Amino acid sequence: MNRKFVFAGFEWLAILLLLWLVWREDLFMPGSFTPEQAHRLSESGFHYGPSTIVRKVTVPFDQHQVIFLGTYNDWFSADTVVKKKGGWMAGGGVGGIKIDRDKALSYSWEGSSLSRSLMTYKFYGYVSDDRITTVELLMTDKETGKLAPMREAVTEDRMFLFLWESKQGSATWQAIRGLDKEGGVLYEQSLS
Repeated sequence: MNRKFVFAGFEWLAILLLLWLVWREDLFMPGSFTPEQAHRLSESGFHYGPSTIVRKVTVPFDQHQVIFLGTYNDWFSADTVVKKKGGWMAGGGVGGIKIDRDKALSYSWEGSSLSRSLMTYKFYGYVSDDRITTVELLMTDKETGKLAPMREAVTEDRMFLFLWESKQGSATWQAIRGLDKEGGVLYEQSLS
């Protein structure tokens, strides 16, 4: 009789260990088969959209992340989907930001932690002023004190996206600028 209790105890211990492993390793997380499907499910779960996808961007430093730049009525978004063991899943940024037509450009940003010290950032937006051909994000490297600008040409979709990863607190944002084709500043918003 005592032997039966010992075996039953080991069986329950093995079952609990197996359940813990399944939970910890996300073995049965049902994801989508494609990034596009995960994006649509992400929007419908947030009760937003459906947005018109204007650009699909695979994150250069992490091939398991895809960002969908999109517009919906007077809103813009940069929805991130992430590939995990169970397929593609929502990552963040699904909610739209209202386009302020009174400003030359509207923007938002998002950061996520990959580890205790490493962060990934996305800074994105929509350009309303047709004269703006380039968007520039000015940052300062805290270690060197040097300016570290990022630039992106504005295409026909009128959206921009800056992606980078850095140690937490290693850079400070100075300003976002809209430049004309000669490089003249048409719009500047301080971010510090």
